[in-house]
Amino acid sequence: MTTFSAFLDELSRLVPQQVLLRLVALVAPLIAVLAEVQAGATLQRWFVVSVVVLSVVAALLPDSHTGLLVVLLVGGHWAGASPDGMSRSGWVLLMALALLLFHVACTLASYGPSSVVPDKELLVLWLRRSATAAAVAAIVWVTSRVASELELPSSGLVLGIALLVLVGWTALLARTMSVRA
Repeated sequence: MTTFSAFLDELSRLVPQQVLLRLVALVAPLIAVLAEVQAGATLQRWFVVSVVVLSVVAALLPDSHTGLLVVLLVGGHWAGASPDGMSRSGWVLLMALALLLFHVACTLASYGPSSVVPDKELLVLWLRRSATAAAVAAIVWVTSRVASELELPSSGLVLGIALLVLVGWTALLARTMSVRA
């Protein structure tokens, strides 16, 4: 059996849960791009085509590194091509949530062959992780909005302290979540 026919055979054994996960992996990056448009970004054709093609590949092969390319491309485009103030808009939260959904869908779809149904414990674990990441994104967004209104001068020391607090909190969360799991 050729590699391509083996790939098609694997796809034919997709269970409904895997189909749903792969549909989320296909659609979520496009939602992130739509959020970018709503926030005021101008998109080039190469970017849209690249996101669509890479999303299709990531949905078909969720255990490949294509998902990382999708996240880097969409996130990098937002950071590099955004007009002033776009990162403070509420649309950045939709983009973050869409990329989070993409990541979790690819992760869950890659836990085994296409016939594997993720069990309840695994889904609960990833639901907790996703809720934590979404809450952190919202907190960071609110904090950045408040800080931008205060017009504080930039400070490398404050940034360093903030990053240390974030790393410490992340380590604490990782430790407590791994103990519960």
